[in-house]
Amino acid sequence: MGQGREIARSAALDNIGIILDRTRHAANIGAACRVMKNLGFSRLHLVNPTEYGHLAAIRLLQGSEDILENAAVNADFPDAIGGYHAVFGTSHRMKQGESLDIAAAAREIATAARGNRVAIAFGSEKFGLARDDLDRCGKVLTIPSDPGFPSINLAQAVAMVCLEVRLCLDGLAARETVSPKIHLPIAERNRFYGELSALFAELNMGAPSVADKIKDIFDRANLDAREQNLFYGLIKEVRRLKRN
Repeated sequence: MGQGREIARSAALDNIGIILDRTRHAANIGAACRVMKNLGFSRLHLVNPTEYGHLAAIRLLQGSEDILENAAVNADFPDAIGGYHAVFGTSHRMKQGESLDIAAAAREIATAARGNRVAIAFGSEKFGLARDDLDRCGKVLTIPSDPGFPSINLAQAVAMVCLEVRLCLDGLAARETVSPKIHLPIAERNRFYGELSALFAELNMGAPSVADKIKDIFDRANLDAREQNLFYGLIKEVRRLKRN
């Protein structure tokens, strides 16, 4: 692989964040750090974790101490995903057709990461991601497993997904594929959706289905900051006229 392609792959890997939500066992955090380091991932978020400095985690780091030392510790899931342009959740509870298989998701993650910040979220060992947090993910992926024993160890799930994404990135680097740019991170888009949904509610059009449609429409539109500010101005003007 040429130097330019290696740089492109490294930049994409740096754009990908791994989110561990409410992890209960410190050993799983340590094992996840090690596999991230093996495969070139470096961005880790710990959402409301257990004592991640526990000896059980430290013993499994084995050279990946920097991943844990530099990890961001977030109070809640929205805080963890706010700086990303796209989020992929993981779950084995989704019905057929509601989620991507791991290979398809890895291709989308790898492609998006060539120009955008992308998060991959893993829930707690016992409960997985909460329903509300899955709803905050743009897409959900499912790791194949035996129906009689679908529960996968957290660190192994991180390893499986990261390996698939890494392999896809290697393939994209060879083809020099560039992903379309997502202009605004999730936190800014959600702030805008909240303002627009509030306006619809003030106009007695605040059904939950309306809010969902607003999000879908503007996600597809992929507004930049200037375009979004035009809509903020429109919202302000509609409220002024409504008061008068």
